[in-house]
Amino acid sequence: MAAAFNAPAVCLAPAALVPQWRAVAAALSVPIELGSHQQASRGRLPRTGRGLVIVDESHHFRNPRTRRYRHVAPWLLGRRVLLLSATPIVNRLDDLAHQLLLGVRDDALLPDGIPSLHAAVASGTSGTALGRLVLEESRAAGPRPARTVDVSAPHASENDDARTFLDLLARLRLSAHPPTAALVHGVLLRAAASSPPALVGAVARYRNLLRHADDARRAGRRLSRAELREFVGVMDEQMVWWELLPDGGDGCVELALDDTGAIDEVLAEAARLAQGSDPKLERLRALLSDGRPTLVFATRRETVRHLRHRLIPPVAWCTGDRAGLGHASAPRAQVMGWFRDAVDPRLRARVPYCLVATDVAAEGLDLRRADRVVHYDLPWTPMRLEQREGRAVRLGSAHQSIEVVRFPPPPVLESALRLGPRLAHKARLPGRAGLGAEGVRLWRWRSILADRLGGPGIVGTALVADSGAEGVLAGYELWVRRGPRDCALAATVGWLDEHDRWTEDSETVVGRMLEAGEYARLTAATPSAVRRALDRLAVVIRDRLALAAGRRWSAAEPASAARRLVERLGQEIARAARQRDQRRLERLERALAFAGGGHTAGEAMLVERMAEADPETLSRWVERAPAATPRWEAVDVRLSGLILFER
Repeated sequence: MAAAFNAPAVCLAPAALVPQWRAVAAALSVPIELGSHQQASRGRLPRTGRGLVIVDESHHFRNPRTRRYRHVAPWLLGRRVLLLSATPIVNRLDDLAHQLLLGVRDDALLPDGIPSLHAAVASGTSGTALGRLVLEESRAAGPRPARTVDVSAPHASENDDARTFLDLLARLRLSAHPPTAALVHGVLLRAAASSPPALVGAVARYRNLLRHADDARRAGRRLSRAELREFVGVMDEQMVWWELLPDGGDGCVELALDDTGAIDEVLAEAARLAQGSDPKLERLRALLSDGRPTLVFATRRETVRHLRHRLIPPVAWCTGDRAGLGHASAPRAQVMGWFRDAVDPRLRARVPYCLVATDVAAEGLDLRRADRVVHYDLPWTPMRLEQREGRAVRLGSAHQSIEVVRFPPPPVLESALRLGPRLAHKARLPGRAGLGAEGVRLWRWRSILADRLGGPGIVGTALVADSGAEGVLAGYELWVRRGPRDCALAATVGWLDEHDRWTEDSETVVGRMLEAGEYARLTAATPSAVRRALDRLAVVIRDRLALAAGRRWSAAEPASAARRLVERLGQEIARAARQRDQRRLERLERALAFAGGGHTAGEAMLVERMAEADPETLSRWVERAPAATPRWEAVDVRLSGLILFER
């Protein structure tokens, strides 16, 4: 695909995957310039001005408040963008919308009756139109191993130890600010669910944070949000409370400094647990005794260290930029290579059978030698589950089935963390946006229905008599002339009931379509009945045509910056009209059309800047303002099918 654009492609990928992309591009002889997400966060972006931009693991660009998003969005202005992600939705439906807006304008689906892409995706109402922007890999891409999921239940002693820790934790006030207290409480609970060493590490860091906060108070200042982020560490992207905390450089966080005395008692109890036996580790050791190649994922580095020291060697490990075998370090690429390809049976005893890693190894890597994935710690989102399991459930795997084993927290910790309900809730989000197996009803039902009914579609009209409902099932297309040929803007199928209420709901349309398809004697509709149906449909079609033609502000409720920019442009237009400056008027009208339409994320940032720009900067921008989304005045409506239903 990159070669088709006759210009070097640009790829933004996580740093760990850049070598993989470089190797693939070299093998295909495709010129490509590579940049990493981490470099993008620092504003260091490739300088190539043309060609396709590929954003790998694009779910890292789901939050417009992050630095990487703020740098990349304006850099993508005017570029073709391909977003790649196995898990585009992490916490909210908004996640998908923000990624799409990196390369697509908010009003891109106006011909489909969607004024705002962001609003439609965020509410789960984008309908069949989303299929114009999103492509999902099908089973036709090749066979993948099946998954079998099992659970390793905690021992009763683990629950007893967890209850003891919770009793001690209840003595800590943490913070008078509920979101801050919830954040710290969550970090300590997640550490307790991971391993005794992880708990010791988290409690020790919190004690240091309290001491730091006390020193800050004595110096006449309070703890900053950045300092709290450092304590949270790897939990950062899995927490949802950051937006409730004070923001910006001056944002301060208040901790309960009177916890200083009680925290020593909590730390002593955590140390006692770490010195004793570890039933959770024993369960893992028993599972691994069969010697099958296994990936073990944990959320804390202390837990990885704990496992690699206590499991039967040889055990490989990887945490961020460090990797190794047992107590020794080794190049990360070499460690990952041990789990990429099949091993000669004669060398099997010399090659690690188990890789213990944090989620740094859960993204984008091909580790298909493994035939088992263990979630030693459950992550905060289904995205992490999918990323981890996807390392082994890959095309080309020699295994027919991959075993997935989950280690849930002890019941008392699960009651506090509620990981199970959170994961279940978030796992349902992709289906609401039309993604995954549960999303068929939103925008893939047409192809499934066509396969069920069989045969090519037939353009024309028909009548279903003695139906259980009365109304019109109609399909129509919007076409425009582009150069020497006509092009389709949108295709719509919907149901108009006897009260002239129009719906494109998939369940309703599929029900009516199946009724017509199974009806034994479809008869021809009379010309007068067809004319009456078309008269009723005219109102629906006129509204859709109005959107395609682009009424002012039809895309969505405009942002305040867009309103301010339009007001300033209006003043400039009045001035140019008085001066009879035709060229200036044309440029201003073009800029006004752009400001009043839908925007990509980068264009929205440009509008914000121009709304506050000085007159000279605004004048220069007007001369080269981007063109607005095309508004089609001469749109041809073509009826693709009309079925009348009569009781």
